[in-house]
Amino acid sequence: MTRTRLKYVTGLTTAVLAATVFAAAPASAGELTIKRTCNGVVTQYWAYSSHTLAYTQKTGTSCAGYAWVRVKTNGTWKSWISSPTKATIKNSTGNYQASQHKGCADCTVYTLYP
Repeated sequence: MTRTRLKYVTGLTTAVLAATVFAAAPASAGELTIKRTCNGVVTQYWAYSSHTLAYTQKTGTSCAGYAWVRVKTNGTWKSWISSPTKATIKNSTGNYQASQHKGCADCTVYTLYP
């Protein structure tokens, strides 16, 4: 392969890989895995936050706590939403500034920023 052709192929490969990385990544989001151990068994809570969506999803049944989430808009924290499996808050205006997540009513609160 000639040197010019090798440079072209290398440049093209780099461009394709870069495009793949940017296409796979969300525009702006925060993610977190929260783990709680109850009776020796781990329950996980997946927390996600973007400007239009926030949720906490519970996987596992060893802990009795619900999935909890709330969002901050216009500088104010909104009320908590809870669910036995997945608590979700979404809107189309894209004005979420942050979200908070927890795995039970009295558990540690985790704050995510989109």
